Amino acid sequence: MKLNLITFASSLATRESIFTDHHELLDAIKEKYDVQYIFPEELDKPLPEGATMVLVGSGGVEEMVKAHIDDLPPYVVLIADGLKNSLAASLEILSWMRQNDRHGRVLHGPTSFIMQGIDDYTTAHDAISRLKGKRVGVIGKPSGWLIASNVDYAAMHNRWGVEMVDVPLNEVVKGYEATPDSEVQDITDEFINKAMGMKEPSRDEVVKAMRLYRSVKGIVERYHLDAFTLNCFDLIPTTHTTGCVALALLNQEGIPAGCEGDEQTLLTMLAVQAATGEMTFMANPSKILDNAAHEMVFAHCTIAPAMTDHYIVRDHYESLSGVAVEGIFDPMEMTVVKCGGRSMERYFISKAQLLECTTNPNMCRTQLHLRLDEPLDYFLERSIGNHHVIVKGNHVEKLIAVFKQLAASN
Repeated sequence: MKLNLITFASSLATRESIFTDHHELLDAIKEKYDVQYIFPEELDKPLPEGATMVLVGSGGVEEMVKAHIDDLPPYVVLIADGLKNSLAASLEILSWMRQNDRHGRVLHGPTSFIMQGIDDYTTAHDAISRLKGKRVGVIGKPSGWLIASNVDYAAMHNRWGVEMVDVPLNEVVKGYEATPDSEVQDITDEFINKAMGMKEPSRDEVVKAMRLYRSVKGIVERYHLDAFTLNCFDLIPTTHTTGCVALALLNQEGIPAGCEGDEQTLLTMLAVQAATGEMTFMANPSKILDNAAHEMVFAHCTIAPAMTDHYIVRDHYESLSGVAVEGIFDPMEMTVVKCGGRSMERYFISKAQLLECTTNPNMCRTQLHLRLDEPLDYFLERSIGNHHVIVKGNHVEKLIAVFKQLAASN
């Protein structure tokens, strides 16, 4: 991978001495990355393609970095191996940056630690690059109860590089009405046969859910959407079914699909997929079971079948109609994440252990009892909206690197 190192050193140092003095770290970097060194006098040109970090080659560069701060990336990583007073200079620069609302960090420690930090940063840079040009659909307006979950479309275009696309909900209804039962018989049978069981819905109800899936998939293709959120509740009176299966299957096909028109959670799903390559589960924080032990239940009525160990075909919890998916998992590590705010400037990330899947009749159908690493005061005092996103595996460091860089672009 390419890596740009903007290199600052005092006037007492020569370029040759920089490479000699810091050879242990720079040799390790060179083994893994195609490195291009950029010096301050070259910063009047656009930065080359690739992740860009700052190498602090010595002390005495604080004023130089300050003078070039607008030429540096929005999130500034200052690499310091500690030689030639590089750490002391980096700490002064970081302090000045924070006083001036600039985001960044110092990357310092053993060479292995610094290399891991570089890997996290470049991986995050690549993930963010994959967001550029994505078309994100909002099918129908957000549900009325989501009073804190919309985003500024222009800000998302400028900061994440995504295009928000509004799609009228009646297009879903038209597509649903135009899809005959005969077109979805095979996928209905496949969905039912792969399930562990089917409780409330009849086969006819699953057929209707599959017709809605075909309609929504047609919209995704027609509008060239890379992700979308659907105001699923407003469809129930007109289609007499629910969008849970449509969202579940499209998530399974690699199209992040969110519920209720929640824009912030959908964008979180999209970013998590870009960073991890994994499918995600959008869920309500439904009940805290033990504050001290950080245990709570997250629940929702749709989940990609391929993300589960087994699934059961259920009806939709709130409406007791349509078709939902009850996902079942064995205990495993997971990550809970949410990015939000009008400009997506806030984020929460916690590793979690799935203890069990519960079956409370007064919650949505897929229910995950998790023990989080982070205290649950976050949810009660400063939660970023309602819905949160869950992904299988421990991706904490990778996601922190992604959302730090995205927040810095605000």
